[in-house]
Amino acid sequence: MGELDVSGKLVAIDQTGAAATMHVADVAVRVPPTGTLHYIHALKELCAEHRIGLLIPLTDLDVRSLARHRDKFADAGTEVMVGSPDTVMICRDKTHTSEFFQRIGLPGIRTVTLGDFRARPFFPCFIKPIRSSASVGAAILRSEADLNSHLATFGELMLVQDYVQGAEFTLDIFCTRSGQVKCVVPRQRLSIRCGEVEKGLTVNDPDLIRAGVLIGEGLNDIWGVVNAQCRRESGEQPRFFEITPRFGGGAPLLLSAATASARSSAISIAGPSLRTHSRYTGGST
Repeated sequence: MGELDVSGKLVAIDQTGAAATMHVADVAVRVPPTGTLHYIHALKELCAEHRIGLLIPLTDLDVRSLARHRDKFADAGTEVMVGSPDTVMICRDKTHTSEFFQRIGLPGIRTVTLGDFRARPFFPCFIKPIRSSASVGAAILRSEADLNSHLATFGELMLVQDYVQGAEFTLDIFCTRSGQVKCVVPRQRLSIRCGEVEKGLTVNDPDLIRAGVLIGEGLNDIWGVVNAQCRRESGEQPRFFEITPRFGGGAPLLLSAATASARSSAISIAGPSLRTHSRYTGGST
C-alpha cells in the first residue's frame, strides 16, 4: 500500500487463523468456512464494519461463491475482484475452458469426455475432474488398469486429455475493470505442490505474452488477475489447458517481476489512463 502511495488498511480473513497473511495484515478476522450458509453473510458484515472497498478472493471456492454475490457486495459499496458467474464457469469447467481456447484461436490440448475416451482410448493420457482444484483427482494414466483404479477412487465425472510433455508455464494476466489487458507475466513452473507453484522462474517471452493478451481480452468481464497454464515442447507452440480466475500461488513472483504500473494494475487501483506495460524483469525466482 505504501509503495503505491495508497491510503487504507489490509484486512485478512481465514477459517482457522493459520494463514500467513493473518500475521502481517492490519486486521485479521476468522470467518466461517467457505461454502457454508454463514460465509457470505459474515463477509458482508465484515466489509460494512471496516468499510472495505475491494474484496480479493484467493481460493477457487471463494471465486465461485463471490461471483454469484458480487452485485450485492457492489450495492453495499464493496467491489469484488471477480468475473461474472458465466465467465468463472468458463474457467472452472474444463470442457468450457477447452472450447474457449479454440474460440480465441489458441492451440489447446485434446480434451474428451470419459465416454468418448472409453470408445477410443489413448495412452499415456492425463485425467482430471471436470471441475476441480489443487490437482485433486488429476493424474497421468498409462494403462486401462490405471484408469479403472483412478475411477474407483475419484469417480467418473472426469475429462481426459493428451499427455503433453515439455516445460509448463503460467501466464499471470492483469486486466482493468474495463477488460483492458495491462500486463502479462509468464513464469515457468519448476516445482508444484497441491496444484500451486512452489518454485518458478519468470520469463520474458513475446509469444506467451501475446497469448496472455488474447486470453484476457477474450474473457470479457474478468478483472484483476487471472492466470492461464500451458505446456510447450521444445520448438513447438504452447498448448493451453487451464485458466484460474484469481491470484495464483506464484503471485509474489509476478509482483516482484512486474513494473510499478503493473503492480498497480494487479490490485486494480490503477485508473483507465494507465499506459499498457508488458515489460518487466525476467529471471525472478
